[in-house]
Amino acid sequence: MVQTIQNIIQNGISDVKKEDVLSKLIGQFGTWQFIVVSTVSLVKLSSGWVQLAILFLTPALTFRCVQFDESTTNVTLSVENSTCYANCLAYEYDTGQFGNTIVSEWDLICDKKWLASFTQMMLQLGILVGSVIFGFLADRFGRKITFLISVTTVMVVGFGIPFSPNYEVFTTLRFLLGVATAGTMVISFVIVMESVGPKYREMAGCLFQIPFIIGHMTVPLFAYYYRNWDSYTLALAVPTLIYLGYFFLLSESPRWLVSVGRVEEATIIVTKAASMNKMPTTKIRESLTSMADAIKSSSEQPKPNYLQLVHSSLRTKTICCCFIWLITGVTFFGLNQYISQTSSDPFVSVAAAAAIQIPSVLLSIWLMRYFGRKATTVGGSCLGGLCVITLGCVPDTFALQLTLGSLGVSCASIVATTIYIFTSELYPTVVRNMGMGASSTAMRIGSMVAPFISNTSASVPWLPTVVFGVAPIAAGAMCLLLPETKGRQLLDSIEEVKNEK
Repeated sequence: MVQTIQNIIQNGISDVKKEDVLSKLIGQFGTWQFIVVSTVSLVKLSSGWVQLAILFLTPALTFRCVQFDESTTNVTLSVENSTCYANCLAYEYDTGQFGNTIVSEWDLICDKKWLASFTQMMLQLGILVGSVIFGFLADRFGRKITFLISVTTVMVVGFGIPFSPNYEVFTTLRFLLGVATAGTMVISFVIVMESVGPKYREMAGCLFQIPFIIGHMTVPLFAYYYRNWDSYTLALAVPTLIYLGYFFLLSESPRWLVSVGRVEEATIIVTKAASMNKMPTTKIRESLTSMADAIKSSSEQPKPNYLQLVHSSLRTKTICCCFIWLITGVTFFGLNQYISQTSSDPFVSVAAAAAIQIPSVLLSIWLMRYFGRKATTVGGSCLGGLCVITLGCVPDTFALQLTLGSLGVSCASIVATTIYIFTSELYPTVVRNMGMGASSTAMRIGSMVAPFISNTSASVPWLPTVVFGVAPIAAGAMCLLLPETKGRQLLDSIEEVKNEK
């Protein structure tokens, strides 16, 4: 899905086996990398706000018909709560802990109930489209300019959403916000992976997700103090103004500059980075020139295509990875929305489900190192599924819902963190980019389906717990078909896959 991101994952892993020129010049990780990672990762805050704002935009509301069409022969005299009537002209809403939501603003109930899920689906579709667009632009025109375009669009569209006059404009702007958010997600990850040396890329890739989790944790804080949908979305837009600082602080990726032959510009940045990291600043230009020549030579080799993913030796890996990523997308986003809709205190539940993800990310690093990628994925999937299934069987108490729901989301977070590394290690170098791309696309499709499943909680209460419980267990079972990759040398060709044991 995102050629850029897959290229960096491929390079970041395969470079462990050979000398990384940039790392030799500026060091694996130092002051320069710390500044780059800490500043660029801040953009992940808005990624969390954008993708999880829906948790408080479409809460489950009680409604009641207050005006009937008296010209009809069958005028309903006894009105029941949350019941749709064919001859109802107007409804009123008991918003409870909330003020005016998009559900009450545009009557997204009864025959229009699906529109509440559709607006989130369009956001995720925007992220899918934006990943492709900005991945291409970042490779063609550079990381810096495309990143600045994406953050600027996030700010402009974010401030436009609170003033949407109708549902159509609101959903269109959400789609555009998804496109722009994808740009910030793709390019920020690329910049981090291109800046950090191979020794620290695994750790940096995991810790890079922390700001997203912080964004998730603070969503209920915004929703608590701003109960109307327009003030809520406006409040989420205001902090993004800090991204204006990128226009003054962000520099182009030296690795990209070298890859396109702009050695002079790369030399200036690398010299500055080496100086900050207290590394020698001699012969930098010569080393970068040699690196550029090597990249140019390798780029002339014939390129593989997506059909190789369904090659007999890769077919099982592709099917399993796409299925696991699809289920992870469904479970993570769907379970978060389900918790917010069914909890008696959604503000506390959502914050707790987010907070527990921080130790989950740190735990996933330890689990992968000591138990392997396969065992971590299977264990996290099955444990998370069992927590959700149990959630549908235990007494309906806030403490049990909070505990089991948070554990379910925590396990989904562990799996989501692990499969990025696991999948990238499963594929040989020649098709690693495309394998990651196909898997990432599957996850995005899962996140598009998730809100429709969550919103069945009112009409079919048992369905979300069954889907969010059984699906990850099925994903864990599917993972058993994959080989363990912990401690194994990375494969470079499809021929090596055929000989894999």
